Amino acid sequence: MELFDALGPAVTSTLAGRRDRLPRSLILGADAPERLAAALVGELPAVGARRVAVVFDARTRPAAGERCAAALGARGLSPEPLLLPDPEGHWPRCDEASRAWLAERTSGCDYLLGVGSGVISDLCKWVAFDADKPAAIFATAASMNGYAAANVAPAIAGVKTLILARAHRHVAADPAVLAAAPATLTSAGLGDVLAKTVSTVDWKMNELLFGEAFDPAIAGIIDGIEGRFLSRPEALARAEADAVSALFEALVFSGCAMSLQGSSMPASGGEHLLSHALDMRADAEGVEHDLHGRQVGVGTIFAAALYERVLALEAPRFDDAPLPLDREGWGPIGASVAEHHAAQSRRLVEAVARLREPDLWQELRTTLGPMLPKAAWLREVLRRAGAVHRVADLGIGRERFLWSVYNCAQIRERFTSIDLAWVSGVLPAAAPAIVDAHLS
Repeated sequence: MELFDALGPAVTSTLAGRRDRLPRSLILGADAPERLAAALVGELPAVGARRVAVVFDARTRPAAGERCAAALGARGLSPEPLLLPDPEGHWPRCDEASRAWLAERTSGCDYLLGVGSGVISDLCKWVAFDADKPAAIFATAASMNGYAAANVAPAIAGVKTLILARAHRHVAADPAVLAAAPATLTSAGLGDVLAKTVSTVDWKMNELLFGEAFDPAIAGIIDGIEGRFLSRPEALARAEADAVSALFEALVFSGCAMSLQGSSMPASGGEHLLSHALDMRADAEGVEHDLHGRQVGVGTIFAAALYERVLALEAPRFDDAPLPLDREGWGPIGASVAEHHAAQSRRLVEAVARLREPDLWQELRTTLGPMLPKAAWLREVLRRAGAVHRVADLGIGRERFLWSVYNCAQIRERFTSIDLAWVSGVLPAAAPAIVDAHLS
């Protein structure tokens, strides 16, 4: 069965014209490297044009990289192993420098196969799209939801950006490899997939304010999978293969939702901006930061608690003044952030004009309230799964997290829970109390 057909009748009956936006298949099983190699053989010519770049890093090479290369060779293809280096002692990053490095070394290849998780997946998609070549990914961790997404999330001039590329042709994984991944990666995946519970509220808000297309079928794509791990999050803490595999499937389906929608709205909102701001400031200062999904999990708790406070307001007075811009705090990327801040300020004015219209606020409250998960429930799920659920778990101080809250909306034009809290007067005053009540 093709991946599109696995998404259920609510999707296949209405979105058949978007089938080609998704990977052709999800290959999950102990024999995944061999089945993936067979799929690539079916796509490449019988002679010539059979050079496959197998891209991995120092950790994913022993996990599955060598096995994937061997499977390709056994099928008569020409694998070209390529070790993505750790720059300056850091894990590889998805940025302009890494893209240029990979593009140069894969220019003579006909197909890119990434073996890894977020960074390797995004870099292979990005390079393959620019070179008009196909790409596939063998996932080594249930750590993020970009495997099946067309989006790439690189840092451009230090600012976390979203680029629309093309989804991988195939997504593959071995459940045993997923279960053996470090627990930090699995907890990152849980944080990323839980974000959908709040980002869907942001997406619906954008429909009400700006007429953005909201599709209930896309919004519900992972509903049938979530129970397999959310009903017993302790199984993720124990790295049980069936629970980790279910989380991985949910992450893949979440990526499909983004590809079908043509944006990250079905899975990414204000909670992701919190993580992006933490990443960007750490990178600008040359210090380490935690994994994106782990930060997103904490951000999701915060965003849910923030929505609870905003939607409790009966009749807020909306302010369309530009949000403060901490150029000094952003350091060397202050100028780049300022450009995004200008676009965000224009969007904020549009939103406030709509929010001031008669009855719009009450419609928004009535619509969004029932969709919103409780912050306490989100925290408990993450806690039971052995995942990050407090600011201190991220290895940062309270003030650094609060700085991210106050400055994250300025990096992206999209209107989210963070923006709504600013224009309604809930931010900045409520942030410390939310951190103390839910994230300490």
